Amino acid sequence: MEIIPREATIRPLRDKIVVKPLAWEPSKILEVIRHGRPLRGEVIAVGPGSNPKKYKAGPKGPRSLMDYSKRFQPLEVKPGDIVELGGLNAFDGQGYQFTEIMHGTELLLICQEADVVGIVKEVA
Repeated sequence: MEIIPREATIRPLRDKIVVKPLAWEPSKILEVIRHGRPLRGEVIAVGPGSNPKKYKAGPKGPRSLMDYSKRFQPLEVKPGDIVELGGLNAFDGQGYQFTEIMHGTELLLICQEADVVGIVKEVA
């Protein structure tokens, strides 16, 4: 685990995002038994975006070569969003397997936007 001083700023690159894990709250209606780490968090910082991968025809078939698109794709998530994360490793019971860093005394995760399953919108 990397330790970064509290005064330092974190600026992710490409399609990376920095997420602060939130405490998991069980359902008030259903009895839920959960093992592992929480998969919900608040986005702290986001990268600018990236050029997505594209496949093209090659000598071994229609999708045998990979290249990067010329079209730049900005990220959809923004700082302050509450997101549900995928990337669950169900085999070891530990939950996610994202890069963890300590920013001062706060645990933060670094993952890709592709690891975000959805953005949580609170209903007022």
